[in-house]
Amino acid sequence: VSTKLIMQYLAAVNKGSSSLITGQILEASPILESFGNAKTVRNNNSSRFGKYLEISFDASGVICGAMTTDYLLEKSRVCTQAEGERNYHCFYELCFGLDAEEKKKYGLASADDYFYLNQGHASVLSGKDDVEDFNRTSNAMDVMGFPLVMRDSIFSTLASILHIGNLYFGKHPELGSEGSVIE
Repeated sequence: VSTKLIMQYLAAVNKGSSSLITGQILEASPILESFGNAKTVRNNNSSRFGKYLEISFDASGVICGAMTTDYLLEKSRVCTQAEGERNYHCFYELCFGLDAEEKKKYGLASADDYFYLNQGHASVLSGKDDVEDFNRTSNAMDVMGFPLVMRDSIFSTLASILHIGNLYFGKHPELGSEGSVIE
């Protein structure tokens, strides 16, 4: 939260800065929050990553760019959450935010239908509007210049992760421990 407030302040006081560059810097936050924050037992919007934000200034002190480095993601959260916790917001935002036609395109159902999203029994989070946040993240992708093909790849990857989480493997009836079947 403090980084976001500092960025908003710098963008507001930065004279002569390109509105595109300023907009892109500010719009990075919704994307990082969607893909890097999750509900924990202590916090509904807990950052599960570490980042170093480097802001570039030109010779006259005007912001001319920014770069985020060292994005450290808590990878285990994708597969496992404790009771009362949620996976990363991006998964719920995708399930709740896509319209019916887009859900069909990615083969998506309700968030509660996915093992990677239903373990913590917290698919719906009080005070968080996943549809609104999905739209905010999508708008941020527009401002950041994400081509539609890249956005489609991101959504396909997220949907694939959810589908993989619903695969269960069992012992092959004829090969025993030498083989497996998808149940």
